[in-house]
Amino acid sequence: MKLARTVLTITAAAGLLCASAGVSAVGYVNNRAQWLALSPQARIGYVQALNDSLNYTFVDDTLTEALAKKGRTDCLKARQITALKLSELITVAYDNERLQNLAPSAIYIVKMADICNDYINRARLEFGLGPQ
Repeated sequence: MKLARTVLTITAAAGLLCASAGVSAVGYVNNRAQWLALSPQARIGYVQALNDSLNYTFVDDTLTEALAKKGRTDCLKARQITALKLSELITVAYDNERLQNLAPSAIYIVKMADICNDYINRARLEFGLGPQ
């Protein structure tokens, strides 16, 4: 759990540093203003692609990464969390002024860690790892 939180903290800090330095990826949604500029349908499509890309297990994933992805996927299915719900989750998270310069992907990872922590830990325990 400490390692995952450390990684999330570092990721969020890097995102904040890049955002404050004016660094952004052209053609991608990089912050609250760009997210809110999307139509509701575009947000749903964006978060579906985001979800698919962040939860696809790659052969070079570490065991920890793969188990987090499995836990998130199991959680999404069990709790019937749709792309619409995920897009609303990100939109609501952007009400927090501290998050306005983070990319939707960073918000997704942080929120899913909170929502799906029990599923992620269950996947870890199946492999003999402790909770995150």
